[in-house]
Amino acid sequence: MKILIIGYGSIGQRHYKNLKKLGHNNTVIFDPFVKPPKKNENINFTHTLNQNQLKQFKIVFVCTPNHTHIKYALMAAKAGCHLFIEKPLSHNLKNVNKLIKLCQHKNIINMVACNMRFHPCIAFIKKYLNQNKLGSIYSISHEFGYYLPYWRPGKDYAKNYAAKKSTGGGIILDDIHEFDLLFWLNNFNPIKTKNLAYGKISQLNIQTEDICQAIFKFKNNIIGHISCNYLEQSYTRTAKIIGERGNIEWDWNQNIVWLKTKSTSKKLSEIKNWDLNQMYIDEIKYFLKCVKEKKYTFNNFGTAMKTLTTCITKNKYS
Repeated sequence: MKILIIGYGSIGQRHYKNLKKLGHNNTVIFDPFVKPPKKNENINFTHTLNQNQLKQFKIVFVCTPNHTHIKYALMAAKAGCHLFIEKPLSHNLKNVNKLIKLCQHKNIINMVACNMRFHPCIAFIKKYLNQNKLGSIYSISHEFGYYLPYWRPGKDYAKNYAAKKSTGGGIILDDIHEFDLLFWLNNFNPIKTKNLAYGKISQLNIQTEDICQAIFKFKNNIIGHISCNYLEQSYTRTAKIIGERGNIEWDWNQNIVWLKTKSTSKKLSEIKNWDLNQMYIDEIKYFLKCVKEKKYTFNNFGTAMKTLTTCITKNKYS
C-alpha cells in the first residue's frame, strides 16, 4: 500500500516515522517548502506533485499549514485517495462542503486528526461517562495553555502559521483539541448557546488571538467551558467533569484520573511511564483499520466541519 505525506514539518515527520514503525515502508514525502533530506537519510522524497502522480497512492496524509489543507485534500480526493488531514480541517469553510461531497461520491474514508481522543486517560474518562458511572453530568471543562515561543524550540514563533491570520493561526484553531474533546465527551449534543471571549492581550509578536474563554450551554443542559492560551509559562492541560456522584479530574502532567467527592479522592486510573507518541500511533492504526474495513471514522470531515464551524463563527448561536 503506497502512502503519501504532504507536508514534512514536525507532525509530518512524526507520522512518517510512525508509519515506518508500523511497517509501511512504501511511504513518500512531498513538501515544496522543505529542503529534501540527505540521500543517506533513506527517505523517499518527491519534488513534484500533480493529479496523475496522486493516482498511484492509496492514502494521503495532509500535514501542511491550515490554510492549504483543503487545496491538497481536493487534489487527493479527485484521485480517489483515502484522506487523513491534520487538525483543524481548515482555517475557514471555503470548499469544505465540496470536499465532503467528493469523498461521499468516491467512497473515500476520511479523518481529521484527534490524537487527544487516543490519550489513555481521556479514553478512560469517555468510557466512564458512557457507562453512566458519574450519574447526571452538570458541566465539562477543559483547559490548555503554553507560551507560544516554547512550542517549537529553535524556530521563530513569529514566522510560524500560528502567528498569522492568513494561515489559520490563533489559539482557538491551534487548540481545537479541547473543543473536540468537549463535544466528544458530550456525545456531540447540540449546542443551545455559546459565547467566546478572545483577543490578543500579550506582547507576543503575532496577529492572532493569544487567549480564549469559551462557554457553551448544550440542549441536554450541560454547561461546557474551555480556557486556552499562548501565555502560560508552565505547560497546562486539564479536564474536569462535575457530575451527580462526584467530580472527575485529570491533569496532563500527572496522568491520573481522580474521582473526588466530599469525603474521598479515589484514583480511578493512572498511566505510568507513558510514551506520548503512543497516542499518535494508535490514531494512525485506527485510521488504517477503518480504511481496510471501509468503515467511517469517528472524526470524519462532516464531524470535524461542525467543530470547525463552532470555533470560527465565534459568538453566534448554533
